[in-house]
Amino acid sequence: MTSKELNPKHYEASRAGNAVQHYINTQYGSPFRLYSVTQVHKARTEDMAEAGMKYFLEFSVMDWAGESAEGNCSAEVLYPRGETQRPPQVQGSWEHLPQLDNTDKEQEFYKRYSAADSAVSAKDLPDRIGYIDPEMKPFWNLGWAAASFIMLRESNENTLFNMAQVAKITQLKSQDNQLRFEYQILLHDMVSQEIIRWNMLLSWSPEQGVKVSDTELLPRCHCNHPNP
Repeated sequence: MTSKELNPKHYEASRAGNAVQHYINTQYGSPFRLYSVTQVHKARTEDMAEAGMKYFLEFSVMDWAGESAEGNCSAEVLYPRGETQRPPQVQGSWEHLPQLDNTDKEQEFYKRYSAADSAVSAKDLPDRIGYIDPEMKPFWNLGWAAASFIMLRESNENTLFNMAQVAKITQLKSQDNQLRFEYQILLHDMVSQEIIRWNMLLSWSPEQGVKVSDTELLPRCHCNHPNP
C-alpha cells in the first residue's frame, strides 16, 4: 500500500472533504441543520490496491444553517475501484460535530406542516438574484440534506457537487407520521460545470430524520440558475 501526504488546500483533499460533507448531511441534516466542511487541515491518501483509494482527513465543520461555531473532526473516505461506480464509503469521528438544540424549531415546523390546510408548494429557491424568503429557508435546508444522498452516491474522485437550486417543491400527503415532499433540484458539478436535474421523493420527521425514497435523473437542460 502506497501512502502520500496531500496539500490540504489541493483539489484532491477538497473533493474528499466534499464527500464527507454530503455524508454528514445524510446523517444529521434537517430543516434547521445543514453542515459545511469549512477547511481541510490535514490530508493523506493510501492506495488500497483493488479495494480503491482511501483518503484520511482532519477538518473543520460547522452547522451552516444554525450558524454554529466550528468543530474539528476526522474521517476516512474510500473510493472503491471497479468497472461500475460505487459511492464512496465514509467513516468518521463525530464527537466534536457541532449540534445546536433545534428541538423546539423542528417540532413547531412539523406541527405546522402536518396540518391538513398547510400544504406547501414553491419554486426557484433561491431566485435569480439569490434570494430565499426566510419562511422557505427550512425547505431549502431540507432539500439540500436530501440532495446529499444523491451527491454522495454520485461522487467520485473527479466530482465536486453542490446544490444550485431547488427548482420546485410539492408537499404530498403525510404518511407514517412523516412529512412527505416531491422536490426537483439542480445540482452543479463544479469540475465539469454541468448542471444536473434530479427529481426526488423525500420524507422527514423530527424522530426519523430525512429519508429519500426515490430519485430520478431528469433530461439535461440549459437551466437558468443563480450562482451556487
